Amino acid sequence: MTNEIKGYLNQIKGNEKLENYLSVECDFELADELQLKDDLEFLLEASRANYDIEAFACDGAGGIYALLDDKYVGYIDSEGQAGIVGNSVRSFFSILLNCGYISDYAKFEVLESKELFLQYYSELELPREDDYVIQFIENNDLENDPEKIFMLFKESVMTSPKLEIKADNDDYEDSEQLFNL
Repeated sequence: MTNEIKGYLNQIKGNEKLENYLSVECDFELADELQLKDDLEFLLEASRANYDIEAFACDGAGGIYALLDDKYVGYIDSEGQAGIVGNSVRSFFSILLNCGYISDYAKFEVLESKELFLQYYSELELPREDDYVIQFIENNDLENDPEKIFMLFKESVMTSPKLEIKADNDDYEDSEQLFNL
């Protein structure tokens, strides 16, 4: 795991309010290495990915957030969807802290236009203005302007090649793209 991601995770572990915010508002949870390894093995059972994947966090439903080729951030959910959700670690944390549940943006297709995104973003009742969130953003030089977040998010999910998980046998299915942009 890169020093960059370790730095973010250590800061989160050291801040109970931030860790709670990420868990409750963003469905992003820290877990021990063994749990993350088990979750990843389960999600990749009888399949292979087109990136080297190293899980660093999970969601509350068996999905994982992972570093892809030590460069991008991917998300693999327990429902068979996968995608790139950060074209860098910095972009990922900028998006996550400001947007909350990343998978909701795919579900509601709000990345199709800046106007849809900004409307959805403004209607979210996230406590993203709380001191501990603002402090983390400022300390790490993360983005918090909604229009710039939209651009980071859209560029990230359009990263190519897409994260693909292909089944090795007919008993399993290939993953579907989380975002279809």
